[in-house]
Amino acid sequence: MKGSYNLRYMIEVQRLNLLKHVRPIHLVTTVALYLLGIGFAHYLGQSIDYSLFLLGLAWLLLLQLGYYFLGDHFKTPFDAGLYKRLPFRSEDKPAEPAQSGETLLYISVSCFAGAVVISVLLILQGAVSISTAVLMGLFFAGFFLLVVPGLSLDLSGVGEIITSFTLVIIPPALAFFLQFGSFHRFLALGIFPLFPLHLALILLLRLPGYSHDLRENRKNLLVRVGWIQGIFLHNLMIFSGFLLFGVAILFGFPTRIVGSVFLVLPAALYLVWYLSQLEDGAPVLWPIITLLSLVTFFLPVYLLAYSSWMR
Repeated sequence: MKGSYNLRYMIEVQRLNLLKHVRPIHLVTTVALYLLGIGFAHYLGQSIDYSLFLLGLAWLLLLQLGYYFLGDHFKTPFDAGLYKRLPFRSEDKPAEPAQSGETLLYISVSCFAGAVVISVLLILQGAVSISTAVLMGLFFAGFFLLVVPGLSLDLSGVGEIITSFTLVIIPPALAFFLQFGSFHRFLALGIFPLFPLHLALILLLRLPGYSHDLRENRKNLLVRVGWIQGIFLHNLMIFSGFLLFGVAILFGFPTRIVGSVFLVLPAALYLVWYLSQLEDGAPVLWPIITLLSLVTFFLPVYLLAYSSWMR
């Protein structure tokens, strides 16, 4: 019985380790924003080339996963999000099996090889214009700056900014350029308000580990500014995101698309109010805080994408 329990526990640990390595929240962010970019192209009347759709998405995910495993191999990991310290060990459970660094490197190289193959396919299809190549280069460079040893900027105080730019701006822009072929102000008006909302999400996901990061001298943005100022910055980013959506309407972004985003405003305001009470000793309910932070970012993305696709 004990051997069976140990085996089940080790399998469960390996599953949790996989979640740590693949960073599901960040992968979902890439997929959601990529679909949003495709939706914008669809709204503007562009017929969707589904081969380019799948190739572009596969390229983003393979490159992203390659860098995740590479960073874990070199002990310069990309932000682990909600899975940063799972699973927890207890004395009555067997020791967590060590993950082979060599295995992580092999997986990383395989992902990069797949991304190279897809790059060649995109070139052969004539889909890689100068603008598309620049976007692909920026996506590559963003993760390069965050995980490569000796250059890792994840704990430099600007890592969160690079992360949000790489995950929020580039995937929808790449999707849009692969389909539409050129820039349109519709793209900028639709995605830039999501940048501060995502930055707020990153800050809040790091808040539960603030004391640990402080003890370990992990000087990310939250540690550098302090948790009180970090909450203020988070709230400022929330207000900035919704303000930019309002500005987008003034510059001609269709209300029928962006208007539904403001349905999320009550949840965002409640999150801002709740976090503001923490300084005065309010109880910390992490499940509620985490849920509200995820809703505040992902629900606007969903509503924008749904409105664009349902044109």
